[in-house]
Amino acid sequence: MKKILAFSGSNNPKSINQQLLIAAVNKIDEHTNIHLIQLSDYIVPIYSPVIEEKGIPKTIKELFQLFTKADGFMIASPEHNGLPSSFFKNIIDWLSRIDQRFFGDKPVVLMSTSPGVTGGASHLQVLEKLLPIWGGNLSGVYSLGDFNNKFDVNNSSILDASENAKLDKEVKTLMQ
Repeated sequence: MKKILAFSGSNNPKSINQQLLIAAVNKIDEHTNIHLIQLSDYIVPIYSPVIEEKGIPKTIKELFQLFTKADGFMIASPEHNGLPSSFFKNIIDWLSRIDQRFFGDKPVVLMSTSPGVTGGASHLQVLEKLLPIWGGNLSGVYSLGDFNNKFDVNNSSILDASENAKLDKEVKTLMQ
């Protein structure tokens, strides 16, 4: 049985990327162990070498342990000005202080959505380039543009059939 760690790179409790992540998680069969976490539960200061001298925060050590136990990852990341959120970047900065390759050479599906037409695709390209440095094996990439018209928030599902099929493909690739 695969163990998939799923999370959003957002600290917004109303995150549309969290909603996309839930739609993706719902596509996985019941024989897979999905651990859906809220990164916002892992409260840490903004990374600084001065702060690091006091030690790695306990919450980051706990999160790193979850990473080591996972067989793969599903990440829905919001785009802020063409880049990953500063919140997500800070988590990455801390994890990389324990092990630069914190994904452990495991498969990763990157996802994003936005109300705009590109769905956060710009920052996914940035993450794609950095993922190997962090020990992630890119399994798939998916972005959903026009979230407000293509997503049913009441049913946590994508309304557009072709977009739904694209997400299905990326989820299935991760599970192989």
